[in-house]
Amino acid sequence: MKRTFLFLAIFTFLLAGCGKAAAPKAAGVSLTYEDNAQFELVTSAGRHIYIDVVNPALFLEQPTANDILLTTHLHSDHYYKDFSDKFPGQQLLETTGKIVLPDVTITCIASAHNAGDPLLDKNGTNYIYLIETGGLRIAHFGDIGQDALTADQLAALGKLDVAITQFENSFSGMSAANMKGFNLMDQLQPRLVIPTAHVSIPAMKIAFERWTGYYSESRTVTITADNLPAGTGILALGNMAVAYNNIYHLKAWK
Repeated sequence: MKRTFLFLAIFTFLLAGCGKAAAPKAAGVSLTYEDNAQFELVTSAGRHIYIDVVNPALFLEQPTANDILLTTHLHSDHYYKDFSDKFPGQQLLETTGKIVLPDVTITCIASAHNAGDPLLDKNGTNYIYLIETGGLRIAHFGDIGQDALTADQLAALGKLDVAITQFENSFSGMSAANMKGFNLMDQLQPRLVIPTAHVSIPAMKIAFERWTGYYSESRTVTITADNLPAGTGILALGNMAVAYNNIYHLKAWK
């Protein structure tokens, strides 16, 4: 009798376990820092999203009709006209709008390269791209130079997981001294900040003192909802990452 009861108990336990679906893992995204503000994201479906392209030779893969090109503004260190004119897939250029696909939703938000520039739906001075993919909300801010984000921008961006942005750029009136880039991030409080090449040693010192610092010797990292820091962190990628680690003793990105 005891054996029968034990067998039934084990069988019931196993049956109950089989009925529960395992929690799905966050798909995340592959992110590659290539040059200046040039990034290449790859979704879980294998779609490549190229941002602020100036050097196509650095791509992981050359683009196809399945891929997307995003350009924050038309300065030569963010925009390569010949490449843009021949790009085979969808793109957003100098206009607000949206791209909605099964694996990604992209929203273009008007912003300003310099404080006082008008926020224009077309032919504006800078645009922010919100990329929603793999359970993440990632925003590339181009060369934003606003003193503060507007209520409409904050509402559109929502709670950010990753912010790709600048911290030192005389052409945007942004410096370590005026803290403009840090003030913008304080408004958003993303879980991870990734700096572009518009940065400086003084600005990075401030960043690593304010936020948990991470580094990766590889230019490509995988980001998921599970490996993001609980508070705000900053991740240095590429050639300078090792130097930053030697100075500031950062955590290795895993």
